[in-house]
Amino acid sequence: MKKQPLIRNLILVLLPLLAVALAAQAQEQPNPDGLIVVGPGQRYTETIPVIDIQALDYQPGTLPTSYPVNNSQFTIHNSPLTRGGGSDPNNPYAIIRKTGPAFMQPGGTARYEITLNNYESITRTVQLVDPLPPGLAYVPDSANGLAYDASTRTLSWQGELAPGHLDYIIEEHSPALPYLDLATFGAVNLCDDFIANGESCDDVSVTFNLGVNGYTTNLYGDVLSQLTVSANGLILAPETTVSDPYAHNQWLPDAATSGFVLAGLWRDTNMGNAEAPNGRFHAAIISGLVEGHDVFYAQWHDAPQSGDPDLTARHAIALLLNGDGSQAKQPGAAHVFFIYDNISNPAQLVAQGYTIGVADKLGARGVTYAYAPCCGDGQPPRGYPPAAGTTLHLRPVLFGVENGYSRTFSYEAVVNAPVPETIASTAVVTSSSPDPALATAWSTHYLYVRWQTYLPLAIGGSE
Repeated sequence: MKKQPLIRNLILVLLPLLAVALAAQAQEQPNPDGLIVVGPGQRYTETIPVIDIQALDYQPGTLPTSYPVNNSQFTIHNSPLTRGGGSDPNNPYAIIRKTGPAFMQPGGTARYEITLNNYESITRTVQLVDPLPPGLAYVPDSANGLAYDASTRTLSWQGELAPGHLDYIIEEHSPALPYLDLATFGAVNLCDDFIANGESCDDVSVTFNLGVNGYTTNLYGDVLSQLTVSANGLILAPETTVSDPYAHNQWLPDAATSGFVLAGLWRDTNMGNAEAPNGRFHAAIISGLVEGHDVFYAQWHDAPQSGDPDLTARHAIALLLNGDGSQAKQPGAAHVFFIYDNISNPAQLVAQGYTIGVADKLGARGVTYAYAPCCGDGQPPRGYPPAAGTTLHLRPVLFGVENGYSRTFSYEAVVNAPVPETIASTAVVTSSSPDPALATAWSTHYLYVRWQTYLPLAIGGSE
């Protein structure tokens, strides 16, 4: 008879524990869309839709191959960077580049050039060594900026290189890229999971693990394998901690805050709840939007302003990727596109506040393209909301004051190798950089020793 109260009491103790365990397990298990609850208003997923729009007769856009050079005190280079390791001698954006003649006959004089570049954000101490291989004899007093040690047959230099400042320029892109409604391709509305779990789609975010699919991207020289999409119209790195990442927009960059920010149209949105859903947002990996590149594409469709459901907007952010299935190789910084379809009332958006811009993880570099303050912010307005059909291109550039981040050296050497011979000469640079890919790098030049044969040119006259 005493066993029944004991069993009843045991059940009363175990039931709450079982309920807690089941609730925790439910949060850790992904739903059919692959979303995992990681906190209030936060989801994580390794399931990313992959869509090829070329199969649907879309014509991919192209990246410009050249840009005008700024005529200010800055020199701007406009190409992705190749950093570290063995550098391609034909790549002017390698951190070290050695060039010289491709062919030479015995007794000829070869002129070599070596260029060093510092693409980091602080001054670095660097050391260059270039030992002469057999088959080359240094021409006395021919070195420009290098010291020659006859006992070791080595040319060298040590000194400092000023930083090259990597940043973004935001400009209109023509032709415009199409605004895609990912719902038509079957991409899930990211609000659905929050609403299904009894939450509103307000101040929420979803983190996507690109690395599971073999992708990464680059912002300000940092490799990112995860991206967080906020319902408030922006993409963040997962560790981003802006002053309040979901409340209201702010001026970019902001040294008082930290974390990567891609603000396509950052504002305070509220896409409703189970009783009144309103607006949606999506994300996918897209092939065929930009030629030769896959992109991470986040889209906000008819997203209403918090407190003003009649003020809606459609826009998207397309971020170029590195990885499987993509030809994008951008170790320095990826190109980004902000795409606009419609803003229902631009003047009212200005009154409510918004930000279009980009910032690095330290809040030290970045730019605000267009802005209207919210909630007592002190910055004055800038620009105006883009018209429907506008595409903004966030283009990575290098700024270097008086070219202080780059230095070129030269010397001459007599070729005394026999024919046929290939002379490989390697210049090595080491720096104070903590990045292993930048701490040591090299560039090898190949000189083919051949006899130069000239055939006489016979010119016959007509009779």
